[in-house]
Amino acid sequence: MDKWLRIKQRVSDEFNLRKQADELGISIWQTPSFLFIGMGIIIVAAMTGIYVVSTSYNSPEVVVVSESLVVVLLLIVGNSIIRTVEEVAKSNKMKSEFVSIASHQLKTPISELKWQVELLLSKFSTGLSEKQKEIINEVAHSGDKMGRLINDLLDVARIDQGQLALINEKMNFCTMVDDAVKNIQVIAKAADVDISVTCNLKKLEIVVDRRRIGVVLDNLISNAIKYIDGKGKVDVLVENIDGFAQFCIRDNGVGIPRSDQAGIFQKFFRSNNSIKNETDGTGLGLYIAKNIVEQSGGKLWFKSIENVGSEFYFSLPLVPAEKKGLVDLK
Repeated sequence: MDKWLRIKQRVSDEFNLRKQADELGISIWQTPSFLFIGMGIIIVAAMTGIYVVSTSYNSPEVVVVSESLVVVLLLIVGNSIIRTVEEVAKSNKMKSEFVSIASHQLKTPISELKWQVELLLSKFSTGLSEKQKEIINEVAHSGDKMGRLINDLLDVARIDQGQLALINEKMNFCTMVDDAVKNIQVIAKAADVDISVTCNLKKLEIVVDRRRIGVVLDNLISNAIKYIDGKGKVDVLVENIDGFAQFCIRDNGVGIPRSDQAGIFQKFFRSNNSIKNETDGTGLGLYIAKNIVEQSGGKLWFKSIENVGSEFYFSLPLVPAEKKGLVDLK
């Protein structure tokens, strides 16, 4: 049932010319879908016209001229489609390059701000009032948020340009998950959310980029906490499923509206629930997570019911038995 709903939503999106025009920043008549629909209509009309001409006139010259006019018309329309697609591709490339350059330029001053605040708190905090320390901590917190946003923008630019490099190494997946949960326990307690982890396998070995998969784990766990309204519970389950290490995180949060589920992995997409509940976010986390998992040889998917909760899954290929080393991983 869900499969057919996704197909229906995809077909609807393909023919939503206004939405395409808004996303691409162009006029409706310039959207690829409009041009292809127009070309299809022209082809049908041209074939009908040629048929009428061929049955009405016995002169071969008339038929040849008619067919030549149709070919010229199709070439004009086809050239228009190609130019529009090229302009959109160039625009997207320029946008990705601008985001990459701007993010690199912003990263240095943000890092300097972070270092200066840490120095102030560690070396020169004597004599500061509690209110002053609170303000400095708020500045540090805002700097961290800005740093994460810049890193997200850089990752998006690298993904769009096909330059997201992965430094792979053999890791114990259960250990990675345990570390990710420990790192976020403070936030979970502050939000009155209990997290339980089930991973009874000692040797669940995968070959991945530790930092990148850490980003995926942090994103999914923090999202589960973020979208729980009040006291809640998050369950994390790691299993060996047919040669893949499968991660599942289940929450009893606000869930994702069915109307928003088709676009959940798009860049800058935020569901109506995230806006309604005023949760922080840029709409980049799941887009980045999905690309990291897929480039690591896995897949990411989810199930969600509004006002009931969500389940997010991703799987990564396990190290084949014949390639496993004799050294235990920590």
